[in-house]
Amino acid sequence: MFIVAFAAISFLAACSGGNKDMIQKKWKFSEMKNPQMDREMKRMNEALAAAIDSIKAAGTDTTRLAKAKNDSASVDSQIKYINEMISKQSEGTIEFMKDGKFLDASGGKSNEGTWTLDEDGKKLIITDAKAEHGDTMIIEEISADKLVFGKDSTTITFVAAVDSSK
Repeated sequence: MFIVAFAAISFLAACSGGNKDMIQKKWKFSEMKNPQMDREMKRMNEALAAAIDSIKAAGTDTTRLAKAKNDSASVDSQIKYINEMISKQSEGTIEFMKDGKFLDASGGKSNEGTWTLDEDGKKLIITDAKAEHGDTMIIEEISADKLVFGKDSTTITFVAAVDSSK
């Protein structure tokens, strides 16, 4: 009986320790899936297409043409802004260090703080250094080269960053 209990405890410790060991590295942003953002981007692209159609339909009506061009420019600007944010994020990395600290260099900004995993090794709790922002992410998948977080309906995927200094 003691051997079975010891084996079970060892197995549980290895499972939670496994995620803790695997997360301790530098990760590069790979992709984000967010149904709400996807719907909003679809809506904006449809609005842009409608504005372009209005420009074509305006003909010589300068008032209608000016409004359609203004609508088109506004929506186009919003789409470009969102794409730039996504592009900046895609250049980002996050590193989880063995001492329980993290360094997030994404979105054109740098942030640091502490991280912990819950007992199951599934919830990652991060707190920035100023303790102004705490967040909990659910680890949906983790391997030596892939890390997927989920929160609400969003998933964020990272891949192991290649250290070019080696």
